[in-house]
Amino acid sequence: MNRSSFRLAVAFFALLPALQDTSAAAQTYPEHVIRLIVPFPPGGGNDTLGRLVAQRLSTRLGQQVIVDNRVGAGGNLGTELAARAKPDGYTLRS
Repeated sequence: MNRSSFRLAVAFFALLPALQDTSAAAQTYPEHVIRLIVPFPPGGGNDTLGRLVAQRLSTRLGQQVIVDNRVGAGGNLGTELAARAKPDGYTLRS
């Protein structure tokens, strides 16, 4: 068994408890609007991609996903906003 196969096996067995049936916990997410922070100005390529991702997520999750453009400091303002957000899974950064 080579090193990469061993690492894959260890990762699989480490994640095995997480793969069990957690449908009761997963049914309540998402309960409210999800915010996708795009740290670039509207109208550019990053904004377009963020809006496409938000539309797909909204359709797939059955909950509205809002794109929030936070421009400034080379993307650091949006990154800082995402880092300071409550870690509840309702704030994402592109």
